[in-house]
Amino acid sequence: MPDFRCRLAAPSGEIVSRDYTALDAADLRNELERQDFLVLEMQRRSAVLSAFSDLFRRRKKLNMNEFLYFNQEFAALVRAGLPIVECLGMLCERRKNPDFRAALENVRERVRSGDSLSDAFGAHAMFPPLYASTLASGERSGEIANVLTRYVSYMKIILNVRGKVRAALTYPAILVTMAIGLVILLLTYVLPKFEGLFHDFGAELPLVTRIVIGVSATLRGHWLLVLAGVVTLVAGTMIWRRTPMGRRMIERAVYRLPIVGSIAHKFVVTRFARTLSTLIAGGIPLVNCLEIVSQAVGVGIFRDAISGVALKIREGAALWSATEETGLFPDILVEMVKVGESSGSLPEMLEHVADFTDQEIERDLQTMVSLIEPIVLVAMALIIGFLLLAIYYPLLMVYANAQI
Repeated sequence: MPDFRCRLAAPSGEIVSRDYTALDAADLRNELERQDFLVLEMQRRSAVLSAFSDLFRRRKKLNMNEFLYFNQEFAALVRAGLPIVECLGMLCERRKNPDFRAALENVRERVRSGDSLSDAFGAHAMFPPLYASTLASGERSGEIANVLTRYVSYMKIILNVRGKVRAALTYPAILVTMAIGLVILLLTYVLPKFEGLFHDFGAELPLVTRIVIGVSATLRGHWLLVLAGVVTLVAGTMIWRRTPMGRRMIERAVYRLPIVGSIAHKFVVTRFARTLSTLIAGGIPLVNCLEIVSQAVGVGIFRDAISGVALKIREGAALWSATEETGLFPDILVEMVKVGESSGSLPEMLEHVADFTDQEIERDLQTMVSLIEPIVLVAMALIIGFLLLAIYYPLLMVYANAQI
């Protein structure tokens, strides 16, 4: 979504400049006016400049563990019958994160001035869009405590799956880091010890040794340029991947990878199923649920496909047929959705799909780890063996000639 730089007159009369992300300028203007801001100026920012500024802009981050703990406390206070404003006031004082505490104080003031709880949380980009929608369903049904508990259970499952993915990649990442460090040590410290000895041979060195010596000399003699090149490459890649074209290309590349692509695909499927199940169980209309889910999945390919599904639902199509036409969802999800729609148990069927997909993700993770470890070890052995061969091959040649 595009970024906008806005110059606003706040309700207090203060003139402020802020950055926003929105579908288009009209939607953003309506949202700001609904919050009693007077829009003085609005400029759309280029994707490249927005991405570049994001590298250096301090972001207000929400610790999900702290957020889930807050919601558990919030649900308990609401269930005890305390007023919402009083609950928020008590919980604000207990927060250690200053950004989180400031956001909650703003939410409390909005609720005190007449905004609904869902609108107050939805006005902050810090909080997930799904959270505001969940609160809206609780306000509609009068069961805020229950929907908060359901949201906590949902997020715990999502975080658990995400944690397993990260844990599976930790050991291979450590191995790769150690291999890179060892290669740098050999090139910058060990190899220079042998260069004088090689020079005394007086004979032409093997090609492999000349290549390694050249790389070593470049690293030692122009390390600032090498470092600047690496930093430029990393920064350029980060900027490029935040542009719409960069995101799409990276997504397509990831989903085409063996095993990794399958895990990423299944993770989106399980998030789609759990999020949609949570929203439908909260009493939100199906089309609205799909619009929320399209933003919650966080992947452009699926976001566009789910938006298309919502459009077909508006036109009268069944959910199972609309999801099947996308070609992105597995057959089991389509069949379970079909059963759920015909039996009136769609949330339960979606939960079953998510549970089954989570099991597949865990199995695929174990397979990936069992394959990655030997692959990384073999790659390390080949690289380090190549460097050792480049160092000791001239010595072996001299020894062989001396024996003759």
